[in-house]
Amino acid sequence: MRDQEIYQLIGRRLRARRRLLALTQGQVAAACGLRFQQIQKYEAGINAISLARLVTLSQVLRAPLAELLHGLQEAALEAGGDAVTDDGPRRRPAREGAELSV
Repeated sequence: MRDQEIYQLIGRRLRARRRLLALTQGQVAAACGLRFQQIQKYEAGINAISLARLVTLSQVLRAPLAELLHGLQEAALEAGGDAVTDDGPRRRPAREGAELSV
């Protein structure tokens, strides 16, 4: 799944939630400290949304973050792309004999 497809999918979910709450783009933008044009771009999938901004939007729209992101990992796997794993960041194994200084 390409980045642009992810932005569009999240944007569609944001728009649907905003409409469900009968809010305008201007109202959402004001609550987030943005201009309505930025909300338009997010909803259209034109601009990427930072995680911090997505958290703010989820709070304003009273939508759990998990709801907005639901299915993205599965979609990426189906499309043959990489997906984030649940086992945390990957680290290089320590070299044998290496010690940590404290």
